Amino acid sequence: MSVGFIGAGQLAFALAKGFTAAGVLAAHKITASSPDMDLATVSALRKMGVKLTPHNKETVQHSDVLFLAVKPHIIPFILDEIGADIEDRHIVVS
Repeated sequence: MSVGFIGAGQLAFALAKGFTAAGVLAAHKITASSPDMDLATVSALRKMGVKLTPHNKETVQHSDVLFLAVKPHIIPFILDEIGADIEDRHIVVS
């Protein structure tokens, strides 16, 4: 199983840290996307071994479970962008 986060802020960091600390998921099975690759949380995720990308579609391609870890008002824009890339295999959590 692979997990992706659209958004690489506090929520993504907390969940990724929890998954890896609990032994539920290895960091290399996690991908996170953020348009701002200079965030402190992006650096922290990178240090954990999480794969980072500025491209949301890349996160979708590499994930089975996809967390929409963005502010609620951003979700419609994200869904417009990635909607066509969501397949039956995906579980989307928002």
